[in-house]
Amino acid sequence: MTKDFFIVFAAFFLGFAGVIGYQYLRAQRDRAVILPAPDAPLPQPTFALVPPSQAVSGMLIAVTGHAQKLSREDSEYKEASAGATILVGESIATKDLSAATASVSGIMTATMGESSTLVFANLFPNNFVLQQKSGNVDYRVFSPISVRALHALVTIAGGETGIHIIDTDMSVTVKSGSVKLALVDSDNNTHVWELSAGQRANIDDAARRVYLVGAR
Repeated sequence: MTKDFFIVFAAFFLGFAGVIGYQYLRAQRDRAVILPAPDAPLPQPTFALVPPSQAVSGMLIAVTGHAQKLSREDSEYKEASAGATILVGESIATKDLSAATASVSGIMTATMGESSTLVFANLFPNNFVLQQKSGNVDYRVFSPISVRALHALVTIAGGETGIHIIDTDMSVTVKSGSVKLALVDSDNNTHVWELSAGQRANIDDAARRVYLVGAR
Protein backbone atom coordinates (compact mmCIF):
# COMPACT_ATOMS: atom_id res chain seq x y z
CA MET A 1 0.00 0.00 0.00
CA THR A 2 2.80 2.36 0.97
CA LYS A 3 4.69 1.51 -2.22
CA ASP A 4 1.60 2.19 -4.36
CA PHE A 5 1.01 5.50 -2.58
CA PHE A 6 4.62 6.53 -3.22
CA ILE A 7 4.32 5.70 -6.93
CA VAL A 8 1.08 7.70 -7.27
CA PHE A 9 2.57 10.66 -5.37
CA ALA A 10 5.74 10.63 -7.50
CA ALA A 11 3.71 10.56 -10.71
CA PHE A 12 1.55 13.44 -9.49
CA PHE A 13 4.64 15.49 -8.50
CA LEU A 14 6.38 14.90 -11.84
CA GLY A 15 3.23 15.86 -13.73
CA PHE A 16 2.80 19.02 -11.70
CA ALA A 17 6.47 19.98 -12.21
CA GLY A 18 6.08 19.40 -15.96
CA VAL A 19 3.09 21.74 -16.15
CA ILE A 20 4.93 24.47 -14.22
CA GLY A 21 8.02 24.06 -16.42
CA TYR A 22 5.96 24.30 -19.60
CA GLN A 23 4.20 27.45 -18.41
CA TYR A 24 7.57 29.04 -17.49
CA LEU A 25 9.12 28.26 -20.88
CA ARG A 26 6.04 29.60 -22.67
CA ALA A 27 6.14 32.81 -20.66
CA GLN A 28 9.84 33.26 -21.44
CA ARG A 29 9.14 32.73 -25.14
CA ASP A 30 6.34 35.32 -25.10
CA ARG A 31 8.62 37.87 -23.45
CA ALA A 32 11.43 37.36 -25.94
CA VAL A 33 12.54 40.52 -27.75
CA ILE A 34 11.67 40.42 -31.43
CA LEU A 35 14.39 42.16 -33.46
CA PRO A 36 13.47 43.91 -36.70
CA ALA A 37 14.53 42.38 -39.98
CA PRO A 38 18.02 43.50 -41.12
CA ASP A 39 16.54 45.69 -43.87
CA ALA A 40 13.76 47.20 -41.71
CA PRO A 41 14.29 50.90 -40.81
CA LEU A 42 15.05 51.53 -37.14
CA PRO A 43 12.81 54.06 -35.36
CA GLN A 44 14.28 57.59 -35.08
CA PRO A 45 15.38 58.53 -31.52
CA THR A 46 12.76 60.73 -29.87
CA PHE A 47 15.44 63.25 -28.82
CA ALA A 48 16.23 64.10 -32.41
CA LEU A 49 12.61 64.83 -33.30
CA VAL A 50 10.60 66.23 -30.40
CA PRO A 51 11.96 68.31 -27.50
CA PRO A 52 10.63 67.63 -23.98
CA SER A 53 7.24 69.25 -23.53
CA GLN A 54 8.39 71.11 -20.38
CA ALA A 55 11.22 72.88 -22.22
CA VAL A 56 10.85 76.38 -23.61
CA SER A 57 12.33 77.47 -26.94
CA GLY A 58 14.44 80.40 -28.06
CA MET A 59 14.78 82.44 -31.21
CA LEU A 60 17.60 83.94 -33.20
CA ILE A 61 16.44 87.54 -33.33
CA ALA A 62 19.36 89.24 -35.10
CA VAL A 63 22.29 88.24 -37.29
CA THR A 64 25.13 90.38 -38.63
CA GLY A 65 27.37 88.59 -41.09
CA HIS A 66 27.12 84.82 -40.78
CA ALA A 67 25.64 82.64 -38.04
CA GLN A 68 25.11 78.90 -38.03
CA LYS A 69 22.87 76.54 -36.11
CA LEU A 70 23.40 72.91 -35.14
CA SER A 71 19.88 71.48 -35.06
CA ARG A 72 18.68 68.43 -33.16
CA GLU A 73 18.28 66.40 -36.35
CA ASP A 74 21.56 67.50 -38.00
CA SER A 75 25.13 66.34 -37.52
CA GLU A 76 26.75 69.56 -38.74
CA TYR A 77 26.17 73.30 -38.54
CA LYS A 78 24.04 75.01 -41.18
CA GLU A 79 23.56 78.67 -42.07
CA ALA A 80 20.93 80.37 -39.92
CA SER A 81 19.06 83.64 -40.18
CA ALA A 82 17.00 85.85 -37.91
CA GLY A 83 13.72 84.20 -36.96
CA ALA A 84 15.17 80.70 -36.58
CA THR A 85 13.77 78.74 -33.63
CA ILE A 86 16.24 77.32 -31.09
CA LEU A 87 15.27 74.13 -29.27
CA VAL A 88 16.83 72.43 -26.25
CA GLY A 89 20.18 70.85 -27.15
CA GLU A 90 20.78 73.04 -30.21
CA SER A 91 23.78 75.33 -30.74
CA ILE A 92 24.43 78.71 -32.35
CA ALA A 93 27.85 79.71 -33.70
CA THR A 94 29.05 82.95 -35.28
CA LYS A 95 31.77 83.27 -37.89
CA ASP A 96 34.59 85.83 -38.13
CA LEU A 97 33.42 89.46 -38.30
CA SER A 98 29.89 88.32 -37.41
CA ALA A 99 27.47 88.68 -34.52
CA ALA A 100 24.13 87.25 -33.47
CA THR A 101 21.52 87.74 -30.77
CA ALA A 102 19.44 84.88 -29.36
CA SER A 103 16.54 85.32 -26.98
CA VAL A 104 14.35 83.15 -24.76
CA SER A 105 11.29 85.18 -23.83
CA GLY A 106 11.11 86.14 -20.18
CA ILE A 107 14.42 84.46 -19.33
CA MET A 108 17.41 85.93 -21.16
CA THR A 109 18.94 87.53 -24.23
CA ALA A 110 22.44 86.54 -25.39
CA THR A 111 24.40 88.80 -27.75
CA MET A 112 27.23 86.84 -29.34
CA GLY A 113 30.36 88.41 -30.78
CA GLU A 114 32.44 86.94 -33.56
CA SER A 115 33.73 83.37 -33.40
CA SER A 116 31.42 82.51 -30.51
CA THR A 117 29.64 79.23 -29.84
CA LEU A 118 26.71 78.84 -27.46
CA VAL A 119 24.92 75.58 -26.65
CA PHE A 120 21.33 75.75 -25.39
CA ALA A 121 21.89 72.73 -23.20
CA ASN A 122 18.88 72.81 -20.89
CA LEU A 123 15.88 75.04 -21.57
CA PHE A 124 13.74 74.17 -18.56
CA PRO A 125 12.64 77.36 -16.76
CA ASN A 126 13.56 75.95 -13.35
CA ASN A 127 16.93 74.63 -14.53
CA PHE A 128 18.09 76.82 -17.42
CA VAL A 129 21.64 75.97 -18.50
CA LEU A 130 23.74 77.24 -21.40
CA GLN A 131 27.24 76.18 -22.39
CA GLN A 132 29.51 78.85 -23.81
CA LYS A 133 32.31 77.12 -25.69
CA SER A 134 34.11 80.12 -27.13
CA GLY A 135 34.02 83.82 -27.90
CA ASN A 136 32.39 86.80 -26.25
CA VAL A 137 28.76 86.70 -25.12
CA ASP A 138 26.84 89.41 -23.28
CA TYR A 139 23.89 88.10 -21.27
CA ARG A 140 20.88 90.16 -20.25
CA VAL A 141 19.04 88.02 -17.71
CA PHE A 142 15.46 88.36 -16.45
CA SER A 143 15.17 84.99 -14.67
CA PRO A 144 18.12 83.07 -13.12
CA ILE A 145 20.26 81.06 -15.54
CA SER A 146 23.53 79.12 -15.38
CA VAL A 147 26.30 79.25 -17.96
CA ARG A 148 28.96 76.55 -18.17
CA ALA A 149 32.18 78.06 -19.53
CA LEU A 150 35.35 75.94 -19.65
CA HIS A 151 35.65 74.48 -16.09
CA ALA A 152 33.58 77.24 -14.46
CA LEU A 153 29.88 77.50 -13.75
CA VAL A 154 28.48 81.04 -13.80
CA THR A 155 25.06 81.49 -12.19
CA ILE A 156 23.48 84.80 -13.14
CA ALA A 157 20.62 85.93 -10.89
CA GLY A 158 19.68 88.87 -13.09
CA GLY A 159 21.03 91.96 -14.80
CA GLU A 160 23.80 92.08 -17.40
CA THR A 161 26.96 89.99 -17.44
CA GLY A 162 29.61 89.43 -20.11
CA ILE A 163 31.66 86.26 -20.46
CA HIS A 164 34.74 86.38 -22.70
CA ILE A 165 36.74 83.26 -23.57
CA ILE A 166 40.13 83.26 -25.34
CA ASP A 167 41.69 79.79 -25.44
CA THR A 168 42.13 78.84 -21.74
CA ASP A 169 41.66 82.37 -20.40
CA MET A 170 38.28 83.73 -19.45
CA SER A 171 36.75 86.80 -17.86
CA VAL A 172 33.36 87.31 -16.22
CA THR A 173 32.31 90.96 -16.02
CA VAL A 174 29.23 91.91 -13.99
CA LYS A 175 27.66 95.07 -15.41
CA SER A 176 24.53 94.93 -13.23
CA GLY A 177 22.89 92.43 -10.94
CA SER A 178 24.76 89.64 -9.19
CA VAL A 179 26.64 86.49 -10.16
CA LYS A 180 27.96 83.37 -8.45
CA LEU A 181 31.11 81.89 -9.96
CA ALA A 182 32.05 78.29 -9.14
CA LEU A 183 35.32 76.67 -10.22
CA VAL A 184 36.80 73.25 -9.53
CA ASP A 185 40.54 73.53 -8.81
CA SER A 186 43.28 71.07 -9.77
CA ASP A 187 42.73 69.19 -6.49
CA ASN A 188 39.05 68.69 -7.36
CA ASN A 189 37.86 71.16 -4.72
CA THR A 190 35.01 73.53 -5.62
CA HIS A 191 35.37 77.23 -4.83
CA VAL A 192 32.57 79.80 -5.07
CA TRP A 193 32.83 83.59 -5.46
CA GLU A 194 29.95 86.06 -5.28
CA LEU A 195 30.32 88.96 -7.71
CA SER A 196 28.37 92.19 -7.77
CA ALA A 197 27.99 95.03 -10.25
CA GLY A 198 31.34 96.53 -11.23
CA GLN A 199 33.37 93.39 -10.48
CA ARG A 200 35.28 91.26 -12.93
CA ALA A 201 36.76 87.79 -12.44
CA ASN A 202 39.77 86.88 -14.59
CA ILE A 203 40.17 83.13 -14.81
CA ASP A 204 43.22 81.10 -15.78
CA ASP A 205 41.42 77.88 -16.64
CA ALA A 206 44.61 75.88 -17.21
CA ALA A 207 45.85 76.68 -13.70
CA ARG A 208 42.27 76.79 -12.29
CA ARG A 209 42.88 80.15 -10.64
CA VAL A 210 40.58 83.17 -10.24
CA TYR A 211 41.68 86.81 -9.88
CA LEU A 212 39.05 89.35 -8.81
CA VAL A 213 39.14 92.93 -10.08
CA GLY A 214 37.03 95.86 -8.82
CA ALA A 215 35.46 96.88 -5.53
CA ARG A 216 32.62 94.90 -4.05
